[in-house]
Amino acid sequence: MEMPNPDKERVAEGQEPQQVELIKEIIGAATDAGKRYQRQLALAKNMARREWKLSVRALVLVLVGVLLLVAVVATLWMTLNATLAMGLYQLGLHWMWIGSGVLLLNGLVLLGIVSTIRALLKHIGFSRAWDALTLSSDPTSETPD
Repeated sequence: MEMPNPDKERVAEGQEPQQVELIKEIIGAATDAGKRYQRQLALAKNMARREWKLSVRALVLVLVGVLLLVAVVATLWMTLNATLAMGLYQLGLHWMWIGSGVLLLNGLVLLGIVSTIRALLKHIGFSRAWDALTLSSDPTSETPD
């Protein structure tokens, strides 16, 4: 025979099935949360792999851009600038106008290449994968690029 415990609350006979159902519901919710977290980790792993590929591609393009920047600056400075300056001088333009025009042309090319490199550098990183792994943002929402 079971001894009554005064510290233990009495449970009505109709509440015991409700508690069993509540426990089943909690276990189901925990199982569902576990499955969702596993799926989120799998998606984060996939995203990290894709961001890694994108970062490698962007890094290669940045390196190519830097090499192109060096090649373009050297080529422009040595060939195009000298040819342009000599041609304008033969047309009778003052050397001040010739120098200003050559510098302006080089400045515009330099700005174009630098802005391209900056745009490519934005693609290097693992921000979305890190957010997904640390649960710091909603992985279903899409951020505009």
